[in-house]
Amino acid sequence: MPDLLDRYPPTAGNYHELLDDSGAVRAHWRRLFDQLQRSTPAQLVQRQALLTRQIHENGVTYNVYADPKGADRPWELDLLPHVIAVDEWQQLSAGIAQRARLLNAVLADLYGPQRLIAEGLLPAELVFGHNNFLWPCQGIKPPDGAFCTCMPSIWRVRLMVAGG
Repeated sequence: MPDLLDRYPPTAGNYHELLDDSGAVRAHWRRLFDQLQRSTPAQLVQRQALLTRQIHENGVTYNVYADPKGADRPWELDLLPHVIAVDEWQQLSAGIAQRARLLNAVLADLYGPQRLIAEGLLPAELVFGHNNFLWPCQGIKPPDGAFCTCMPSIWRVRLMVAGG
């Protein structure tokens, strides 16, 4: 079976996520790359087509606000993930977790005591004028205080990477 990189021209002097300076596959990519090597190019094309079809069939879109072509666009997802080394992920994970805690605290305040608005840190018209502000949710206290539902998955990912 041919090597997936047989016809891949690395560019000298440019950083490459998959390859190191000598053209070898980086350690944190090795396991996935070895798995991909067992696939034919036709199988990879077929998998990408299946992925694209599933996104379309499930109506997965993202919004581009104020775009003359319209707001909803189909999500484009590459077959290959972006593999991040453990040491890099630990730093990113800490930042993501910090931002999730901040978002959760802001949501808890907006649906609770609204100190951010009272102290002028957030304009009331920005919050109350937004059509996604959920008026009936004012005063609700979600389980474990988790307004930001992405928080548990962030902790899970963090533990998986750290080997927990």
